[in-house]
Amino acid sequence: MKTIITAFLISISLCVFAEAPVQMVQANAADKLVTDRMEYLRTMKNIVGELYWPKLVGNDFPNTVVYFADTVSYFIHPQPKMKSQVSKYTVMENEYDWNIWRMHMPLDSAPYVIETQFQFINPKKEKHYINYKTPVLFISSPELMVKKNDKLTSTQAWSIPVMHQLFRQFQYANEAMITYAMRLYEEKKMVEIDSLQGIYRNVQIFKDTLNAENDILKKALAATTLEEEKALFTEFLRLRAKRYTLYNKENKTWVSAAENFWEKMEGTCEMMEKILKENFTKVPISEKLLQSDAMYAKEYTMLTEDASYYSELKDDKFYVGTTGYNMIQLLEKNKVPYKDNFFSYASLSLDLQLKYFYKIQ
Repeated sequence: MKTIITAFLISISLCVFAEAPVQMVQANAADKLVTDRMEYLRTMKNIVGELYWPKLVGNDFPNTVVYFADTVSYFIHPQPKMKSQVSKYTVMENEYDWNIWRMHMPLDSAPYVIETQFQFINPKKEKHYINYKTPVLFISSPELMVKKNDKLTSTQAWSIPVMHQLFRQFQYANEAMITYAMRLYEEKKMVEIDSLQGIYRNVQIFKDTLNAENDILKKALAATTLEEEKALFTEFLRLRAKRYTLYNKENKTWVSAAENFWEKMEGTCEMMEKILKENFTKVPISEKLLQSDAMYAKEYTMLTEDASYYSELKDDKFYVGTTGYNMIQLLEKNKVPYKDNFFSYASLSLDLQLKYFYKIQ
C-alpha cells in the first residue's frame, strides 16, 4: 500500500475540468483485449473464491480497477466521485456491460505497477486523489510488465500477481479493515511492509529470532499431538515478545501492531495464491484471448514452487507473508474458522487467534 500517490497518477488526476457531456465510444480491438483480460481475471477470482474464500465470488470486482496500456488507461467500475478527479474521458461501450472510462495519457507516461493503493493522509487534498479512502487496484498490461519483470512472459503468468493484489483489494474493500489500517497510520503504529522487510534484512538479531520463530511454526505444523503444538506455540510467543521488546529498546519503535496487521493481510494473500497455482488447470481456457492476445500462451503449465516456497523465510520475499502463511496453515490444520471474523474483528491477529485456540495463558 502506498499512502502517497506516485508520480504516474498525476497524469490522470490533478487535471479537473468543468463537467461536460460525456462521449460514448465503441470498443476497438485493443479495447476488447483489455475487457477480455479483465473477464479472464474475474473468472479466475470466482474460481479461487469457491476454493478458498467464498465471499470473493461475485459478478463484480471489489472496487475500481485502473488498467494501464501504452498510451491509454481504463477505469473499470469507477466511483462517481472520480468524475471531478480525472481529466477528460470517454465512456466505452463493451459486451460485459461494465462501466468503463477510457482516457488518453501522455506518451511514455504508462507506469509499471500491479498494486492496490489507497490514500487518506491529507483530506484537504482529497480532490486530487482518485483513491482517497478507496482501495483502487492499479495494474499495467502484460506488455508493459514484462519490460520490468522478465518472468511475466504470458498473460497467465501476469495474472498471478494481479490476483494477489486483487485479493488485497477485496480485503480493503471491507470497511472495518480499511478503517483499522487508517487508525494504525493515525496512531503512528503502522510500518510499511517494505520497511518491515528492510528491518528483517538489515537487523541481524531481529532476523535470527524471526528465523527461530518460523522454525517453531513449521515444527508445530508437523506435530502429531495438540499438546506438542501448544508447547511449541507457547515458545513461539515467548520469542516473539522478546524480539519486540528488544527492537523497541534499541529503536524506540514497536513493530508488533504493524507486523500483526501485515501477517494477517499478506498471509491470506499467500494462501490464496498457492491455492490458485495448485488449481490453475480449473481456470477455463479463454477462447477469446486465444484469438486476440499475443501474450496468452496456447499451452501453459503453471510452474508450482517446491513445498518450502511459502513456508520458508527469504530475503527477497516479505517475511510477514511467510509467518502469516504458516499461522494460517495452523488455523486450517485445527479447523479454526478464522474467516468468519477476519473482517469484523480487523485488529484480531493470527497469533492471538491461535493463542485463544490453544488456551495459552
